[in-house]
Amino acid sequence: MKQALYCGRGTDVPYTDFMDLVNLSFGFTDPAHQIFELLPKYYREEYRPQDSNYVVIDEEGNLAAAVGAYDHELMVCGHRIPCRGIGNVGVHPDHRRKGYMKIAMNKALEDMIADGIAISTLGGRRQRYQYFGYDKAGPLYSFEISSQNVQHVLSNRTPNYTVQVVTDPTDPVLREISVLNHTRAVNPCRPLARYLDIANSWRARLLAITEEDRLVGYCIVDGSNSLSEFQIARDEDLMDTLKALHDFFGGTYHIGLPPHEHTYIAALESLSENAQLNNAMHFNILNYRLVTEAFLALKLTYTNLPDGELSFLIHGYAGDERIRVAVKDGTPVVETIPDTIPVDYELSHLRAIAFLFAPFCCERDTACSLARLWFPLPICMARADEV
Repeated sequence: MKQALYCGRGTDVPYTDFMDLVNLSFGFTDPAHQIFELLPKYYREEYRPQDSNYVVIDEEGNLAAAVGAYDHELMVCGHRIPCRGIGNVGVHPDHRRKGYMKIAMNKALEDMIADGIAISTLGGRRQRYQYFGYDKAGPLYSFEISSQNVQHVLSNRTPNYTVQVVTDPTDPVLREISVLNHTRAVNPCRPLARYLDIANSWRARLLAITEEDRLVGYCIVDGSNSLSEFQIARDEDLMDTLKALHDFFGGTYHIGLPPHEHTYIAALESLSENAQLNNAMHFNILNYRLVTEAFLALKLTYTNLPDGELSFLIHGYAGDERIRVAVKDGTPVVETIPDTIPVDYELSHLRAIAFLFAPFCCERDTACSLARLWFPLPICMARADEV
């Protein structure tokens, strides 16, 4: 007897069945190269990844599709930002083109709105996920540090630093790195017990930089020597750290930085061989008031913005938001305003993401001077915290 199609949390799905579906959906047929290796922070059996997935079980009782929706948090200038990232969007090859991915995605987003999630992120094709409210945003700078740069600028530096890969989840240096994270204006709220798994996402390595017993800093680096995360404890150690990393890699490497890492950017601007500005990732903003306030406060930590106010009617994915954005004496205020108050700008959801948070936006180029100076806001998320 056939049963009704089910779409909901996969709490009753056995772990092995769930992992088999995800690996098959993405073509990971080699046991040595499967999704667990990419994201151990989610796919260890004890973490029960199926509980964080929206699964589709068809009328015959077959597990047909899964969409992961994984919770985490950011603290941005004292604002708690609840996040839920989308990942492992997969459909069994025998059940494709039946609309199951759409059903699961819509259910995941419906619950995000009900649960008060403010930001959701994912990776994938732009137009595919615009249907679900995601678009590219988040200014991200990328700097290339070549051997020639080091030779001409840093060759006289001989720091007595040790750069080592952290491989032990009980290594005391993880606690020191976590404490260092808490000093950041954007603090990823990472459980210490999972810190190494989080850092190792996407086959990355966590590097600790030390001088005897002192933690100088750390970075997270991929297989092509691109640093997706970088932090030092003391700004005066920056140049020595860049030299030590060059010596460790034995040549050219790259560093990706969001705009609020202004001290690092200022140094790399004059040192690096090349610099680029790109979108960081796909964002879906489900609470414009909160997210705008947090990242406007972040922007004010590294640049001066003129006083003034602008109002917006945003037809957001989670519903309409009518907000007033103001800066007075370097203090940001973002508040909801009543329907009776006219607004300066009316924007669709996707155009609001671009206007407020994307490095490139044609509407913003022709907007008032205040909008051009305030935006884009430096919305960001570390690669290790992506799904």
